[in-house]
Amino acid sequence: MKRIIGAFSTVVQLDNEEVRSICKLGQGQKCCAFLVMGSGFECVRMDPSISRTIFNRLENNSINARGEGGWEGCAWPKVDELLRKRKMNE
Repeated sequence: MKRIIGAFSTVVQLDNEEVRSICKLGQGQKCCAFLVMGSGFECVRMDPSISRTIFNRLENNSINARGEGGWEGCAWPKVDELLRKRKMNE
């Protein structure tokens, strides 16, 4: 897993094993909706120009992959997990 940090977004490049074990590729609706194929497999969860559209499609049930990431091994923990950790550190 390799993060590419840009001025306005971060993209994660993943190998074939990671997309199956982490992003759940091949598991139907469990597959992460933010997994895309560019120059290899990429996670666009933190790229607002793309993720906004994906969130809209998730809300409208107009996308087959329904996963939102945040599970074990994911580069992006779920927001509620981040908030819980923040409260523990206060």
